[in-house]
Amino acid sequence: MATSSSRRLDGIWKYGLLGGVGSIPLTAALSAWRGSVTTLSGNGVLAGATLAGYLAANASREASRAGLIAGVVGGAPFTVWTVGTLLGIPDGTVVVWSNPVPEVALLLSVAFALTLLSMIAGVIGGLIGGWLSGKTHPRRTKSAGN
Repeated sequence: MATSSSRRLDGIWKYGLLGGVGSIPLTAALSAWRGSVTTLSGNGVLAGATLAGYLAANASREASRAGLIAGVVGGAPFTVWTVGTLLGIPDGTVVVWSNPVPEVALLLSVAFALTLLSMIAGVIGGLIGGWLSGKTHPRRTKSAGN
């Protein structure tokens, strides 16, 4: 039984990472197509999480977990980019650092909010992918005679 649960967990991570890494170029392409490098298109994260949920859809719980992982992985580059922009890495400082405690709190809250939004998009995408998998590949239910 432990082997079965570890195999499921490996699949969840595998499909979650696959969906998350796959969503990164899609998110970048959608942002470039919109002509903005400072706004996140959640559609890429949602698409990657939907793929992860579709692939991991043994049950809705696995699909949502794979979507959550895909959302965190897919949203991480944008979170790092946004915090770096607030720190002034590409163009110079935006944060003055005259009062570092509230400014650090601002950076942490922005990072937390973006990660939370990516997680929510990931779970929603994973559930959509699990639902799609159930519709396209219905599981056979065992009857009493089998």
